[in-house]
Amino acid sequence: MKFLVVISVLVILTQCSAKNIKIPLRHQLNHHLGYVKPETRVVGGVDSPTGFAPYQVSIMNTFGEHVCGGSIINEEWVLTAAHCMEWPIQYLKVITGTLDFTNPGAEYLVDKSKVHCSHDKPAYHNDIALIHTAKPIVFDALTQPIRLARKGSLPKAGDKLTLTGWGSTKTWGRYSTQLQKIELNYIEHDTCESSVRNANWLGEGHVCTFTHEGEGSCHGDSGGPLVDANQTLVGVVNWGEACAIGYPDVFGSVAYYHDWIEEMMTDAGTAC
Repeated sequence: MKFLVVISVLVILTQCSAKNIKIPLRHQLNHHLGYVKPETRVVGGVDSPTGFAPYQVSIMNTFGEHVCGGSIINEEWVLTAAHCMEWPIQYLKVITGTLDFTNPGAEYLVDKSKVHCSHDKPAYHNDIALIHTAKPIVFDALTQPIRLARKGSLPKAGDKLTLTGWGSTKTWGRYSTQLQKIELNYIEHDTCESSVRNANWLGEGHVCTFTHEGEGSCHGDSGGPLVDANQTLVGVVNWGEACAIGYPDVFGSVAYYHDWIEEMMTDAGTAC
C-alpha cells in the first residue's frame, strides 16, 4: 500500500515538473519544492508533419505516462533535463519514431543516467542530464540523431529556433498526444536577464527565446529540443513561467555544456 502511495505521488509530481516563461508579472505558485518549478510545453504551436523532428523522443514512465521530452544524440544516448530524472531509471523508457507518444515507433528501456552534479546549485542552473538506453536505438526515416551545437557558438538575436514537444497547450492542461512545433525568436542574454522574473535563476549556461504572449513552452516539454535552422541542437527545455504568459522561455545551452555532454558519453564520464 505504501508503495502505491509513493508511486501516486511520483505521478503527480512528474506532471507538475516541466518548465516555461514570458515577459508580465504573475504570482508565484506553491510547489512540492517550495515554489512552482517554471514549467514547459508548446503553447501556440501546430501539429508536426510526418517525419518532422526524428530526433525527438518521449521519456515515459513504465505506467504509460509521458514524463519529459528528450533528443537522440547517438545510438545509445538521449539528452534531456536533469529535473526530468526524478523518476528512478527502472521506471523509465524512451519512445522513438513517432509523432504520437501513445503509438510508439519503438520503445527502449533505460539502464543508466548521468545527471549534472551541480544541478540546482544554484537554483535552476545546470539542468542537464543524459540517459542511456539498454539496447542501441535503431535509426530509420523517422528516428535519427541530431548534432550538438559547437562549444562557444550562439544564435544571433532574432534567429528563428524550433521548439517541439508533447506538453500541455495551456496551463495545467492535458498533454498533447500529437507532437507540436513552434518557431521562437532567440533573444540575447542581457535582454533575457532584464525580462525574467528572477534573474538569479538565469546563468551563462542558459539560452532564451521569446516571441510574444501565447507562444512558448509549458508542462511536459521539459528536456525537449530547441533546434536552429541548420538542424543543430542548441537548447534543452529548462524553465519558464508556465505557460507562455509573456516571459522568456529558458533552455540549457548545448554549446555551453558541449564538453560535459561529450565526456559523459564515455566510460571516463562520471556524474551524480
